[in-house]
Amino acid sequence: MLEHGRATRPSPRSRFAVSFGNDVRVGFGALRGPSADIWGFFPHPYSRSMSVPRRSFGRISMLGCLLGAASLVHGQTTERDSITWNADLTEAVVTGEREAVKAHNAMRVIRKMDLKDAAYASSQTLQDALRLQNGIRMSQDPALGAALTMNGLGGQNVKIMIDGVPLAGRLGDDIDLAQIRLDNIASIEIVEGPMAVEYGTNSLAGTIHLISKKGQGTGTSAEGSVRYESVGDYTQSAGLTWRGEGHTTTVQMSHHAFDGWSPSDPGVDWVQDFVADSGRVSDWNPKRQGQVSLTSRWTTKHWNLTPKVTVLGERIHNRGLPRSPYGMTAFDDVYHTTRWLPSFHAKRFGADGVQWDIVASWQRYERRKEAVVTDLTTLLQTPQSDAQQDTTIVLASMTRGTRHLALPGRWAGRLGWDAQHERYVSGRVAQGRQDMLDAAAFGILSYSGRNAEGQVGLRQAWNSSFGSPLLPSANVLLKRGEHRVRASYARGFRAPTLKELHFRFVDINHLLFGNENLDAEASHYGEVSWTWAGQGWRLQGRGFVNSVEDQITLVDQLDGTFRYDNVEYFQAHGLGLQVGFNQPKWSAQSGFLVTGQRQGISTLVLPSKSLYTPEATFSGTWVASEHWRVNANAKIHGTRPRYVAGDSGGIEVAETEAYTLLDAQITYLRGPWSLNVGWNNLLDVTALNATTASGPHAGGTGWVAWGRSVALTLKYNLQRPSAS
Repeated sequence: MLEHGRATRPSPRSRFAVSFGNDVRVGFGALRGPSADIWGFFPHPYSRSMSVPRRSFGRISMLGCLLGAASLVHGQTTERDSITWNADLTEAVVTGEREAVKAHNAMRVIRKMDLKDAAYASSQTLQDALRLQNGIRMSQDPALGAALTMNGLGGQNVKIMIDGVPLAGRLGDDIDLAQIRLDNIASIEIVEGPMAVEYGTNSLAGTIHLISKKGQGTGTSAEGSVRYESVGDYTQSAGLTWRGEGHTTTVQMSHHAFDGWSPSDPGVDWVQDFVADSGRVSDWNPKRQGQVSLTSRWTTKHWNLTPKVTVLGERIHNRGLPRSPYGMTAFDDVYHTTRWLPSFHAKRFGADGVQWDIVASWQRYERRKEAVVTDLTTLLQTPQSDAQQDTTIVLASMTRGTRHLALPGRWAGRLGWDAQHERYVSGRVAQGRQDMLDAAAFGILSYSGRNAEGQVGLRQAWNSSFGSPLLPSANVLLKRGEHRVRASYARGFRAPTLKELHFRFVDINHLLFGNENLDAEASHYGEVSWTWAGQGWRLQGRGFVNSVEDQITLVDQLDGTFRYDNVEYFQAHGLGLQVGFNQPKWSAQSGFLVTGQRQGISTLVLPSKSLYTPEATFSGTWVASEHWRVNANAKIHGTRPRYVAGDSGGIEVAETEAYTLLDAQITYLRGPWSLNVGWNNLLDVTALNATTASGPHAGGTGWVAWGRSVALTLKYNLQRPSAS
């Protein structure tokens, strides 16, 4: 760190912070010098203590930014701090860390997806960005949207956060990934395994953390984009950022329209009216979506304050077939979704870096099903019976605060709180409304040595509806040259949702009930990994085991009813290998993962052997010139076996067939303009079948993607320098 008059020997994880204004913050001081127009942390340039004039300034050169190094030259101090973004230029991550740190030196294995990379040039939503990632499988429901599984566990065990705020509002067990737009997202960080000490429930499988753009640059900037995909998908977005003395404000807007898709649709599908016959029905339902977000970042001498609000609205049409005998009417469902997400993030900086990190949010999620009878001659719609209508509202508020402590020697600590309140309002839960309060305290003790680092954590929670276990975690990082060896253990848990506790859905076709006596799902997760990086190469090997107890599922009560119960145990274990190569003109990454699963149900006798699923990914980018980039991405999904009840009443193994997803893209850059042409799902994989030894398994067909398509994306970015 740079102190008045003296630069002290850095700790192994020390680094510089770079600002976007006129100042550079080094340690706790603000040093006058030219600004950097991209954000990043740099390795400390000093290898030993040395004298520095009391009045000095730091200069971060642009060339040094690109090479990942910083230069310090003499100058003039100033008392005013600037807006700073702590990040490593090459691969900075923040999830679970005190400050941004290069992923190679992070305590955990963190997979970072930089959305500026060519591989994500055509991605609009979280669903698009994750579909070719190892360990993640996507599924599509015409009414509920896109869902995922991570290393064998469903979406209810995956925590999804935006800037540290967990998203509320799950359909069934999953958050619809197609509702999470990436217009204002800079990167995505994936941590596999639970982070229950830091973030609490719903992370048995892992955590997906979306990091917003930081408004880099100076002056005022505006951006806009239009996108068309040949399946009848249209998107327009625009953003405006203005910067002043100690603040940056960004407003972002987008509109998305999709006219539905079926395998019988033409290869190029323009906007058109639907005729009043069976052609009005789509396998992928038509959708309209709009989003507005407003973010403001304010900096004082010691505080960074970030208020933010995002509003999303969506409408999905589920059109029915014309009704017999005359085909004059049809039963349609319209799903209206609204998501409000205001949040506030505050960080306080001191002489030793971040001292306080506080986040708070309040969310309102509403999904309304409108069942109507559509007159196909006049297009007038009249409501169906009240029993066919449904409205679900989720109100969620949370606050999390962390106090970072600098302890003697190489020790550091964190103490914090995490409180969440959720209200679930629906005609399908007992008494029409249910509440849950969860409050927790946690502590983390860290040691940072020259060649070894470690941390242990502990979390104790109190919940208004069920008992919460004491949750420990431990991480070790060993360093030798460019080799990194990590070992970790974490105990995770998933709290039963209010739906699982209090659900009540009774009609002519359903008798589904919750269970107020449910226990939380608990897990033991262990992981060992090795990483080496050097000369443009990166190699990583990883093995993990995740054992889950008291898994919650719907159980047939053998009297015509179904109820949620703790009846299952689940274990996933796997081995993975990743290889990456990065040069100025070429970059390539490939990965292989094999995951084994073993499951038990108290009411059935299942074989004890594990069922294995392999998968592999590849991504390559060629920078052909200053203006042209070419990229290709592929993911090979191996067969996915699972146990099912056979026709004879015994247990059989059903296998979902193997398939490969292949995308290619070309990007042209010219000044403020960029044009991307993407070929998606080149192998035209749409739906999968599950088969057993006795033939196709009933109900085993599932949607994967719509058919082969071409996407065109045109972007424009206008930068107006500041008056100074």
